[in-house]
Amino acid sequence: PIFLRLAAVTGARRGELCALQWQHVDFHRRSLHIAGQVAHTATGPVQRPTKTHAERRLTLDPVTLAELGELGASRGVDADRYIFSHDPDGTTPWRPDYATLAFARLAAQLGIPKIRLHDLRHFAATTMLLDGIDVRTAAGRLGHARASTTLDIYAHFTPPADERASITLAGSLDIRR
Repeated sequence: PIFLRLAAVTGARRGELCALQWQHVDFHRRSLHIAGQVAHTATGPVQRPTKTHAERRLTLDPVTLAELGELGASRGVDADRYIFSHDPDGTTPWRPDYATLAFARLAAQLGIPKIRLHDLRHFAATTMLLDGIDVRTAAGRLGHARASTTLDIYAHFTPPADERASITLAGSLDIRR
């Protein structure tokens, strides 16, 4: 469950989440350092830079931090160990395709059709934009080099946003009366 929560609250790519090690969690500063990604090759999982070759530090909410703390307490938090690993000692990261498959199985068990792990990234982006988070902040959390990428991919016309726009515009006219 913490993998899915992290996907939803950070908007991180699956390979970025698989690459997380305990050294990337700063409990005191309430932050997560996205430093790279795991890619699957013929020889196994390999660490690579992020898609945009830029690292980022994201603030985490108290519930997510608490869940990470509980996971760390149950497994141990050696700095160079992976947070998501099948190995008891955390020496090998999950493969990104494993995360996708596990999510698909969970969605099927819950009877949720037509949802992908990547849709949690879309959820994060769309939610930030709909809730008025500025596009540069949203782009930064998502790891986009340009805010225009965030807008091109994730900014959609939605009835709730249109309703807020209507109220905002009408309110600006009413102020002038």
